[in-house]
Amino acid sequence: MITRKLTKLVLICGLATATLGTGVAMAKGGMHHGKGMHEARFLLSERGADKLDLTQAQQTELKAAFDAQKEQMKAMRADKETRKAEREAFKAKMDVLLAKSTFDENAAQELIDSREAKAEKFAMQKLKMEHTVWQILNAEQREKYSKMKKRFAKKMKDKGHKKGKRGDKKADEATKS
Repeated sequence: MITRKLTKLVLICGLATATLGTGVAMAKGGMHHGKGMHEARFLLSERGADKLDLTQAQQTELKAAFDAQKEQMKAMRADKETRKAEREAFKAKMDVLLAKSTFDENAAQELIDSREAKAEKFAMQKLKMEHTVWQILNAEQREKYSKMKKRFAKKMKDKGHKKGKRGDKKADEATKS
């Protein structure tokens, strides 16, 4: 029983460290641009327009869609001070949770759910944007773009950008040798 409580406590501490660390990194400008950022840059570039044979009207529609998404994401992120206050409030709730003599699973779940809800909003926005792009492209362009995305994902995975289990990369390296 004590082991189970200790395991939960360690899990919560690890989760808190990971979440707070991510918040701090994002507050300092983020680590990398999101996947959608690269897609927008590609689709709006001359190279992307040439590879997909985009019409001028499609390019204009895509630019307008990405500009609108950029504004929506800015609004969802809030300003720096608000994000800082949210992180501090989260940390304070975490400290209260950890300081209690008994583990409050409901409070821990609420804390986790609050973070997940925010992530879900961003994921929904990203999916909406992907849908918009898909609707702007014709069938032939969709097929080309889909193949390009698969090649790019494979290229990133080969470079080690794909996160997976720790042993995956070592196993891949062992099979290559």
